[in-house]
Amino acid sequence: MKVLILGTGKSGTTALVYKVAGGLPNCQAFSGGQPGKHLGNYENAVYKHTYHERKGKSFDLYKEHLQKENYDRKIWIARDPRDAAVSRMLYRWHRGYSGNKKQYKAHLELVQNKEQNPHSIPFHVICRYAGHNGWPITTEEVVEEERIRYQNMSAFVKTLGEDWYLFTYENMVGKNFDGLNEYLGFNVDDDADIPKSTGKAKVVRKKAVGDWRHWFTEEDVKLFKPAYLSYMELVGYDCNDWALSPNPVIEPMYSSEYIKGLLRRRHFDSWRKLKDRLVRSFGKDN
Repeated sequence: MKVLILGTGKSGTTALVYKVAGGLPNCQAFSGGQPGKHLGNYENAVYKHTYHERKGKSFDLYKEHLQKENYDRKIWIARDPRDAAVSRMLYRWHRGYSGNKKQYKAHLELVQNKEQNPHSIPFHVICRYAGHNGWPITTEEVVEEERIRYQNMSAFVKTLGEDWYLFTYENMVGKNFDGLNEYLGFNVDDDADIPKSTGKAKVVRKKAVGDWRHWFTEEDVKLFKPAYLSYMELVGYDCNDWALSPNPVIEPMYSSEYIKGLLRRRHFDSWRKLKDRLVRSFGKDN
């Protein structure tokens, strides 16, 4: 069986690929890369890909790939756009801050200030310092980027046929796999974790639903609501629920410390890769 999992970054795609693969015998699990990169003659295989315009992984690319390749099962995994935005902002520096140290420090300081007083800084202000092309960008640019992201996503999801299964991050966190199991024809391994060897196991954050209620302010709701509503309605989220936490709490462990932890992991992985290359080179010489 050949299974495709497609979604956006920070929507649980990596976790799901190993849970699905865990339910199949002799199954290979592949995460990332260009579509088609890991295709092979396997008894069972699960392939996970993410939509990422900035990296050239557009929906047009995946549509083209799907015209050439057939999959026995195809899953679109969705996540509440508000929670996805928070996770994406906190994951900004997972590749380090080379050449952008001032931006990194400014961004981290805002996150730390938000931890001290969640009401003090709107979420969109923090996002202004998490951009990839200059900083700080304007609030209008932040909102427009989200609007385009979910406009494209809505257009793509509307084209998915009955051979696709729509699954959500929220169902995965809640271990609600009955519908997915029925679609797949086997039970996923809901206890399967991301292997430590991938390096991605170290960057799992909160596995929570509704974290945005602690990060957003009323100002953020007014700004982001128009950008998210069409996708939320399409996927089946409650479009009327925009209630914020009356007593917001932003824990450093899952925020500023998480950001700094990503950098430590980055340094460790760079050293590990260098060490592996040296060991391989030494082995060849002998």
